[in-house]
Amino acid sequence: MTGAMTGRGQKVRLRALSGLGSKGPACFLAMIGGARLLLDLGEGPDAGRLPPLSGAGRVDAILVTHTHGDHAGALGLRHRVGSPPVYATPLAARLLPPTVAALPLPVRGTVEIQGVPVTTGRSGHAPGGVWIHLGTEDGGILYMGDHSDESALFPFDPPPPARRVILDASYGLDDTPQAERLAALEPFLHAGGALFPVAADGRGPEMALWAMDHGVVPAIDDAHRAAIGHLLAEADTALRPGAEERLRRLLDRAKAPGAPRDVTFAAGPNATSGTAAELVERWAGVDGPDIVFTGYLAAGTPSRTLVDAGRARYRRWNVHPTLRQLTALVAATGAERVLPAFGDIRHREGWQAAFAPASLEGLDGPEV
Repeated sequence: MTGAMTGRGQKVRLRALSGLGSKGPACFLAMIGGARLLLDLGEGPDAGRLPPLSGAGRVDAILVTHTHGDHAGALGLRHRVGSPPVYATPLAARLLPPTVAALPLPVRGTVEIQGVPVTTGRSGHAPGGVWIHLGTEDGGILYMGDHSDESALFPFDPPPPARRVILDASYGLDDTPQAERLAALEPFLHAGGALFPVAADGRGPEMALWAMDHGVVPAIDDAHRAAIGHLLAEADTALRPGAEERLRRLLDRAKAPGAPRDVTFAAGPNATSGTAAELVERWAGVDGPDIVFTGYLAAGTPSRTLVDAGRARYRRWNVHPTLRQLTALVAATGAERVLPAFGDIRHREGWQAAFAPASLEGLDGPEV
């Protein structure tokens, strides 16, 4: 644990309640002067994983980067930190549970929350997803949440300089570009049927567009149609140029799921619920279509079980940054201190070499 940093008298501390050293739920507490801001409040992605909140104390506001479960799935526990207001972008707010009445966070812009300048930009990862920059007297804190600049669907805005950066290091030291990932996935489009359990509020619509680009009219479930509807409602800010027309064409042409010879994109990503769970149960026999998982294989879920048994394949679709992208981000922001979040601590030495002269923080203690 290192001591708190100060600027011209403003005390600044950053505490990782969860999210460092492994693929765990996101939850970081920024203490800036008298303000206490919680950055995300997630659960999972492995079943039962929750951030420890017993020592968090009172929180003034919760800032949500995006609505995936490992970043926003534990908002039901906010009463344990004083029931503070939740801030999210308009699109993210639509996707939160109805029990969470979120206050507006800009998609791109700056607002003041509890006296702290909060700047946001699009993260390229999920509908309404943003990175968050907190203005401090000692140079600023940049929290990237989950992000990617390789998405053909979701825009990415370069973040401003910051002295401390919480990186999305989900892929550890992996440096495989998206082009190679797509080449490894393409054969499944023409193999006589394939089921892709995916996140409808993430990679799913983009993967369905990719299939259409390769001459395959995919099947998508109702969750995907609803997610695409949300994206189209916020097309000006939520989508890259040209994506709106492509998504409307997808909605017009896509089939309903149910035929094993189709290329099907169905929610959710680990086949624990939704259409994906139904189709996996129906098609998991040896004569069924290829089942291909492309994201994190959560422990104790059908995704991990089927891949371990050899019945399903695992081929990654990048939705997090590669090592080369992380290195470029550290250099571009001028970061002096880096917290590599959501990645395995065994990559510590590789991260230190890649991000030098910036130093690693947080892996030896919860507070920096």
